[in-house]
Amino acid sequence: MMVNDGITVDASRCYALFRRLSTKNQRKVAKAALREASNKIKKEAVKNLQQVVGHSVRKTTTYQRANGKTGKRGLALGVKVSARNSETAKVHIMGDYRLKWLEKNTKVRTTKGVRGKGKKIPLRRGSNRGRAVKVESRLKWFHKAVTAKENEAARDIENALVKHILKQAKREGLTLT
Repeated sequence: MMVNDGITVDASRCYALFRRLSTKNQRKVAKAALREASNKIKKEAVKNLQQVVGHSVRKTTTYQRANGKTGKRGLALGVKVSARNSETAKVHIMGDYRLKWLEKNTKVRTTKGVRGKGKKIPLRRGSNRGRAVKVESRLKWFHKAVTAKENEAARDIENALVKHILKQAKREGLTLT
């Protein structure tokens, strides 16, 4: 038995209803449930990104592409949820390459001013910029979002599955018996 917002639903009857759905609709239901659970992780990631960046990440700007079409650019649009099959869902930040840089940041680097046997010859003129240092507070914003919401999303998959089974069965005209 499951309690869902004050309504008691028998999960075994609900899964029997799931088996009565067509294969195509079973896949639809599973993908919708996975997507709903994954969106919780996505929302947490966008919230963490907002704290890291310090300004609105939902604001989009339009730009002109080379082929004449217009595109939208915004940091929040780079956090994507994809559920291509009915077994797995993925939340990733590769929708915008800048997000990967904000997650991984940079390693500590120094430009080498010494070449050969102790002679101080610059590698290139104007290349000695000092040290590029990591900013530790900005690291792992996406990782923190995943670890914070992963268990909650896994718990809520069953509730989402029941909700989407009932919704699809209602569309097809099937009833709980």
